[in-house]
Amino acid sequence: MDDKRLFLLDAYALIYRAYYALIRAPRVTSGGFNTSAIFGFCNTLDEILRKENPSHIAVCFDPKGKTFRHEAFEQYKAQREATPEDITRSIPYIKRIIEAYNIPVIEVERYEADDVIGTLAHRAKREGYTTYMMTPDKDYGQLVTDRVLMYRPSLKGQGFEVRGPREVCERYGIARPEQVIDLLALEGDASDNIPGCPGVGEKTAAKLIAEWGSVESLLENTASLKGALQKRIVENAEQIKFSKFLATIKTDVPVDVAIDSLVRKPENVEALRQVYRELEFKTFLSRLGGVESVPEAAPSGPSMGSLFDFDAQPEAEPREAEVARAKAAVVTTASEVAEVVKRAVGHTVGVVLSAKGEDAMTGRVTGIALSYAAGEGVYIEMPLEAVARGEMAAVIEPLFTDGSTTIVSHELKRDILLLSHEKIEITTTVRDTSVAHYLLEPEQRHRLDDLALQYLNTLLPQGEAVPASRRDALRQYGPEEAVMRAALLPRLLAEMSQRLEEQGLTGLYLDIEMPMVGVLARMEQTGVRIDTAELSRLAAKLTSRVEGLEEQVYELAGMRFNIASPAQVGEVLFERLAIDSKAKKTKSGAYSTTEEVLEKYSAAHPIVGLILEIRGLRKLLATYINALPLLINPKTGKIHTTYNQTVTATGRLSSTNPNLQNIPVRTDEGREIRRAFIADEGDLLLSADYSQIELRLMAELSRDPSMVEAFAAGEDIHRATAAKIYHRSLEEVTDTERRNAKTANFGIIYGISAFGLSERLGISRGEAKALIDGYFESYPDIRRYIDSSIEQARAEGMVTTVLGRKRMLPDINSRNAVVRGYAERNAVNAPLQGSAADIIKIAMVDIDREMRARGLQSRMIMQVHDELVFNVKPSELAELQTLVVERMERAWSGLVRLEVQAGVATNWLDAH
Repeated sequence: MDDKRLFLLDAYALIYRAYYALIRAPRVTSGGFNTSAIFGFCNTLDEILRKENPSHIAVCFDPKGKTFRHEAFEQYKAQREATPEDITRSIPYIKRIIEAYNIPVIEVERYEADDVIGTLAHRAKREGYTTYMMTPDKDYGQLVTDRVLMYRPSLKGQGFEVRGPREVCERYGIARPEQVIDLLALEGDASDNIPGCPGVGEKTAAKLIAEWGSVESLLENTASLKGALQKRIVENAEQIKFSKFLATIKTDVPVDVAIDSLVRKPENVEALRQVYRELEFKTFLSRLGGVESVPEAAPSGPSMGSLFDFDAQPEAEPREAEVARAKAAVVTTASEVAEVVKRAVGHTVGVVLSAKGEDAMTGRVTGIALSYAAGEGVYIEMPLEAVARGEMAAVIEPLFTDGSTTIVSHELKRDILLLSHEKIEITTTVRDTSVAHYLLEPEQRHRLDDLALQYLNTLLPQGEAVPASRRDALRQYGPEEAVMRAALLPRLLAEMSQRLEEQGLTGLYLDIEMPMVGVLARMEQTGVRIDTAELSRLAAKLTSRVEGLEEQVYELAGMRFNIASPAQVGEVLFERLAIDSKAKKTKSGAYSTTEEVLEKYSAAHPIVGLILEIRGLRKLLATYINALPLLINPKTGKIHTTYNQTVTATGRLSSTNPNLQNIPVRTDEGREIRRAFIADEGDLLLSADYSQIELRLMAELSRDPSMVEAFAAGEDIHRATAAKIYHRSLEEVTDTERRNAKTANFGIIYGISAFGLSERLGISRGEAKALIDGYFESYPDIRRYIDSSIEQARAEGMVTTVLGRKRMLPDINSRNAVVRGYAERNAVNAPLQGSAADIIKIAMVDIDREMRARGLQSRMIMQVHDELVFNVKPSELAELQTLVVERMERAWSGLVRLEVQAGVATNWLDAH
């Protein structure tokens, strides 16, 4: 390997990429600072340093103010949205981190980072270096030589991509890398507002450059061109030349930097540790080696208040975090444990279970840490031998059943399941700190390590790492670490309880979310039975269907190819069959053939619909039909899905292994999977589903009289909507008009645009806009509700559900339209989705409590979106069906009555 390897990083390109990659799940500190851009950039930098170990490195930034291109062309980059505020806030921290790594930051007035990198790269080449330009931007391709390479950051875990001259030429269909400039001169660059030649796209530009070699040669030979293309080239000749000037990366910038001075130096660990603590980057802190404290330091960077033109006062320098410490006494005998339990009963007790296994359904407790006094606790080792284990469990049990004790856990549902294997049922008061944090900060992570730092300013040891492939794997803690964690829980609960009270969330926490933990644990424990014979029959049927469809595809294509390969599909569709001569390739050099893209071409060629159908069937086979039997617990003969209570920001439940929420319902084949979910032998399945709950909530919250009246009259809401939009009677509404209205009804909730609606319905944008306009004319109070929700979010930075659940929207006032638009859609949708989540949770808690109070043998076994499924003893059917429907419909009352549809059968499909 070459020992002189220079890496040059295009800072802003990498920062923007990191920020937008995490926009749907941003990283936010306890103070509300969005650190997504910093975290993503640090990840990239850390990976480069560890994997590539460059001998030389620098990070290049664009300067403040205008560059020579702006001076030449006032509209250069003028169309770009304002930099998101979160990125502006992040830059000083990123520069501090780079400085702590002892990596040079290079910035030259009037020249962009591209020009600085181009200059340094070519200078380094002359001095015998191999340079890697790290950027996702296409225009760097013009700089590539045998010793100057593009190093494109990884995409969706695919790893980094290195492009040399061959890769650049193949990607763009050119003979020499420098011809990238000519391509940009012709096709323009929308991101930089380089005009190019109107009407000339990527393919035409590539053909012209392949034929003439350069734009200069092309302009000298316009007489050889024909028709409209000749007219465009001739009329825009000056604009093409000017575009080439704008697109050309300079290699002669006055950069007063010697290449040798960019040699890699050791990082300043203490400086890195300081900034990582401020940013609450626990992962990066752990990589520095340990969590030891550092001496008090003077401020090493600008405070949050001084960085920006805000009215906020500067924040105080963060207090040095303490390291968790606790006295841990290990007890191993039943008599010792009995004494511990006797002392603990009646207190608020932090509990941490150390366990071994893949998940809580199959895991085994190896130890129990208890802490009921500040800074100390006890670790109970569980014996392996069955009789001794049972005796120990009997001695421990009073701690979890005495009504005067409050158990505090950070993963209560897992604890309930694990302790149930020891025949211990928790009946005393329980609190879960992860659930409390979920209500306070729904979009943040809820790891105990993070919360300890955030609320108690305490660093916890990392313990054993859990591989990404085994995120549900149980943790085995040593006695000292387990007790440390247990000791923090009562303190953490006290801090969070105060904040829940201040924010009006105590009722939601105590009355709904905490009882839900037990409800979900019982559902997971009960599980659901699967008919493997039915799945085998369906697998054979769909496999045969796929094979038949593949033969049809081969016949239409005139060749056999790998239909599972997106690249080969793209070549067949866009080159062999030429279904769209203007189809563009992605940055990886292949045509995009995602489902969204192919849907647009469904009418262009019958092969497209067949490919989409094959993909859908293969996904069903891989994700569910072939996978479900592998998830069956051999001891119970059932599937025990894991319900996630603290994942979605809206308050809805999610599930894994399997993901019940994603079982398809729109296709016959997808619905058939539900036939394999069956009742226990001799029992029945009861399915109870809220009817159009989000639309009913929209009517409730907007108080639009027309929609409220339609629901009150029991009308088909989609037909009623169509009647209003198209000015017809209910009887005159066609099926197509009803379908359009249905799409509009649900689309409005999710902030659908005229473009999105046109794509969804296969109609023109004009028709889609008319449909949306007609919708708001029919329901004007819905328009007012949407506007007021967005305005409220702008004023308060959040929205709430009917029960006060909060959804924070820190980007609602962003100057960046993309970021702001995403927050605005959430401002409308979150109260609806979140309220629906609150309502079904109320129903679940109420139904579960009543079923247990009545001593019913039937069980609640699944929750999917707005539907509950029960395994029912036939003798309890009438009683349970009445109970379920009544409690679901009574979970919330207002202007619009909730309506529940219930069905009964031996399998889920027929019951639903």
